[in-house]
Amino acid sequence: MNRQLTALILTGLFLIAPLAGCFGEEEKSSVNPAGSFQIDFVNPENAVLRSGEFHDFTLEGEGNAISTDSDVLLFVNGSYVKSHKVMVEGATIFGQILTTPYTTEVNIEFMDSDGLTEAVSVALTNGTPVVNGEDWFAKMDFITSVCTDSTECGGYVNRWMGSPNPAFERAASFFQGHFEGLGYETHILRVIDHGNPTEPESLNVIAWKEGRSDTCVQGMGAHMDIAPPGGPPGGGTYEGAYDNTAGTVSMMLFARAFADLTFECDTFLALWSSEEEGLRGSSAFANNNCDYCLPQDKELEFYINMDMMGMSWPAHKSNGDPFPYHAWSGPDADPAVQDVEISTILDDVHFDILKAPRDLRIDGSFGAGCDQHWDEHSDLVMDVHEDTFGRSDHVTFRNLGAQTIFHLGAYDADYSAYHSPSDTLDNMVTEVGGQEELEKSMEFVMWAAMLEFIIADQSPEIRNLNA
Repeated sequence: MNRQLTALILTGLFLIAPLAGCFGEEEKSSVNPAGSFQIDFVNPENAVLRSGEFHDFTLEGEGNAISTDSDVLLFVNGSYVKSHKVMVEGATIFGQILTTPYTTEVNIEFMDSDGLTEAVSVALTNGTPVVNGEDWFAKMDFITSVCTDSTECGGYVNRWMGSPNPAFERAASFFQGHFEGLGYETHILRVIDHGNPTEPESLNVIAWKEGRSDTCVQGMGAHMDIAPPGGPPGGGTYEGAYDNTAGTVSMMLFARAFADLTFECDTFLALWSSEEEGLRGSSAFANNNCDYCLPQDKELEFYINMDMMGMSWPAHKSNGDPFPYHAWSGPDADPAVQDVEISTILDDVHFDILKAPRDLRIDGSFGAGCDQHWDEHSDLVMDVHEDTFGRSDHVTFRNLGAQTIFHLGAYDADYSAYHSPSDTLDNMVTEVGGQEELEKSMEFVMWAAMLEFIIADQSPEIRNLNA
């Protein structure tokens, strides 16, 4: 063989050598999510998600992962996954998927261990949301209705503090039983400051849920007392449907939704008394030293408050204007800048996850609103931002350095029935144009508050401002 031929053959061998692997191995070009990922024990393309409900999923295979959009929530070991992405590291992952009632489509991205991805479109249908307006209305109707058959109506009305009141004690026992029945460690907290045990200064229902960490605490609450007879501005009430049986019932539904979840911090769900007499119930819990009071050796990270619920967007007034919707985070030391991280969650929940209209305005202005930003918010329906607004139990915890969110519906000129005999469930229905409209309004604000709590629990940057 001559030298030229040898050189030609060797050159050819060098050129084709790098290509040998291409012929010896089959290149992977597609991924099959169904081989590793199931929803409710069926392949994801065959699954049907009911909106607002939890659905089980399994994910197996080292390095395989799934990710979702912001309005499709993932839970693993009972806790929300804030990144919206889970990856298998060793054992199979067992988790849950939760959509909101406002989710319109579900697209889940599956990624295998080689980095190949496949979008999975999952069918979505109407469900029974974990908190929903129909359940809220049914519980409201039971609590506020008076009849001779206690299986049909509770008649838990006339719940005012300040004097011996068997009606308040009876209602508190009913609420305590609700939380205990869901598995919470529940206590009635009586504080007697004036020396007369027959007239407690405050009487609260406190339900506790243990968290993973023993260093922090967080909470949520609503006041269960109502304006006493003769109280300003409307002369007192007996149902207190809007202020604040509505918020009280929302807490009962949150307790049910949270029962199987696991939170990072010890969590209290509370029904306060004596809010109408100056926040004395929440102050008694926060500033007394008892086994089930606010722990003094743990960091109080955040608190969410529910007061006067239901008369807010998307409900409309008789003139066609939407009712205002108020949700204020705080504290707001400097109105020119964002002061607390929980404000980011407040904004994301309303406008990114629940898709509320950010800049919906009316031709005119609302009757009352926030302290710091009313000039630019007076005609804004979704009044959602940081503010110093007080007038409810969140102030107790804000004063202790906690980051807070305060949910509040219409008041004063926008809905003047509160603190009056006309503050009834029937009147609320009439004002918004029907039961279904009231249920829609309550369902939205309950989902907002519930998601705020779930997300804040998994946000380590939310700390007590004094920490």
